Amino acid sequence: MTSSGIPRSKNPQQRHLSRASADSFGFYHDMIQSSGAATYLLGDAFEATIAAQHFGRLTVYDRQLIGADHGRDLVHIRRDGFEHYYLQVLRSGRVVSGRPGDERRLVPGDAVLFDATQPMRSIVDDGDLVTVILARDQVEAVSPDVRHLHGSTLPGSEPGSLGKAVLSFLRCASSFPETSAAGIGHVITNMLGQVQGRSDAAYSDAVGESNLESSRRLRAEIFIDNNLAADLSSDAIARSIGVSRSSLYRAMQAVGGVETVVKRRRAARLRLLISRQDTETSIGFFAEQIGFSSISHGSRAFKEIYGQSPDQFRAALRSDAISADQALNPGRMRNWYGTIND
Repeated sequence: MTSSGIPRSKNPQQRHLSRASADSFGFYHDMIQSSGAATYLLGDAFEATIAAQHFGRLTVYDRQLIGADHGRDLVHIRRDGFEHYYLQVLRSGRVVSGRPGDERRLVPGDAVLFDATQPMRSIVDDGDLVTVILARDQVEAVSPDVRHLHGSTLPGSEPGSLGKAVLSFLRCASSFPETSAAGIGHVITNMLGQVQGRSDAAYSDAVGESNLESSRRLRAEIFIDNNLAADLSSDAIARSIGVSRSSLYRAMQAVGGVETVVKRRRAARLRLLISRQDTETSIGFFAEQIGFSSISHGSRAFKEIYGQSPDQFRAALRSDAISADQALNPGRMRNWYGTIND
């Protein structure tokens, strides 16, 4: 128990769902169903790594996911009666999320707030994202009118960005485990209290961009994801998608620039590869296969984004191995959501 009265989490509960396993998507489907949503495959390239920590009335999911479409509709809402809030934050990749019919493409650092009593949709093509589940009474005690933000994009480009605060917290969480749950809950609820008075139009203005630039960025991101081992210089990417280098720079500015996107996507793919527990392949080999110039280059990028080196991440995965009855599973998730909605 922490000094705040919030139970301390056990080690993160991890699952890697390989595209090579016929049962992987079925397991993921059942986990998402436990949270009150449905999920469908996008193509045939599904793969996921999920780490979850539960702290009484707050749960954090850290996912890398390829190829899944998620939705919560009125049938789910009536059936389970969930009332929690959840904040989805994009670390990198291609994700479209929001109210059904009004979904937006996210850029790294963006957050989307969802109210479980209203419909939502989130399409993850190839994404590295964090979801924080929060009890309704705790959120509304600080932000009583926050429900109007359901499905709104809270841009990472805004000063004091909520999404970037969450990602920064997670990078540093291992340094202060005693207060991790209390800290993240306090940060989120207070920041929501600060932004709840803003109108939807204000958020629309903040994330607005031309369709042309959005299309160019999407084509560039798809090319990057499909060619991580190749030459991904600005010139090479611009040439491959048929635009000038200056046009590419303008299109990628909203996501931190070309080099930043390439670094994030290579680091995310390295994390996914390391998560495969059925392999003893060296981290250096993985780093070389996805285009890092050296293991040290890959390690620096990985630590910058995830707060630990690839070796530390692999060691943590092995030391956190837990028995089957403690593993992340749909039944355990149902219990967590029940606790949060008590």
